[in-house]
Amino acid sequence: MTPFFRSFNLLFVRALKQTTRPLAALLPSFFMPFFFFIVNSAGFKSVAKLPGFTGGNYLAFYAPVGLFMAVFFSSGDAGFEMMLDITSGYFEKLLLTPVPRYALLLPRIVAMAVRAILQAIVMLLILLIFGAPYHAGFIGTLLLFGLVAVFAMGWSGVGLTFAALTRNPRLLQSAFILTFPLTFITTAQLPLNLLSGWYRTAVLCNPVTYILEGVRSIMVTGFDSEKVLTAYLVAFAFLALTSTTSLLAFRKISK
Repeated sequence: MTPFFRSFNLLFVRALKQTTRPLAALLPSFFMPFFFFIVNSAGFKSVAKLPGFTGGNYLAFYAPVGLFMAVFFSSGDAGFEMMLDITSGYFEKLLLTPVPRYALLLPRIVAMAVRAILQAIVMLLILLIFGAPYHAGFIGTLLLFGLVAVFAMGWSGVGLTFAALTRNPRLLQSAFILTFPLTFITTAQLPLNLLSGWYRTAVLCNPVTYILEGVRSIMVTGFDSEKVLTAYLVAFAFLALTSTTSLLAFRKISK
């Protein structure tokens, strides 16, 4: 095993353990999406009767949002875990090693992808128990988890960037508010054809919209290759952007 892969393996295992322990800390990332799923699918079920509404009943329409939010709410934890390393001085020790800077970040990003897949599996089972439909099939399931993993890596890059730029736990925690506009200024509540005005424009400008539509296409509305391909392209572009910003930010603080 080369020095790079040896270092990657050690840091990946550490990052995965760090981000999944204690298990009780994972409960909020399941509770909040489940809470929104139960409340919205019950409270807005009459919305499905609107002319032009697509996606079957509202429970089916909102189920992908519940799965997506479970990943969204947890992927930012990469920044918090890195902040612990920075404030404890452990990251400075890593900087003394000959490992390249990107090799210090990559294991943590990949660990978030693994965690995202595991959380998506658990959340999907919960949604199915409560009546959510699922028509993905085997290939669709692989595409679903792949899309979830790529987005999780991209969103973890946001947390890592904030951790490097702020190096302040309180400022990093305040960045969590970005989750809500990026989640709800999408087609989470209504199909795109029922939106209008500035809100529709904001939804179309939000990259999360296209990823969510890809997830919904795989899970519920029927496999749409154009939507799934667009979702993957946007997710990979987002990953490339946030990976670059996080790497530049950490290079700056490591000089």
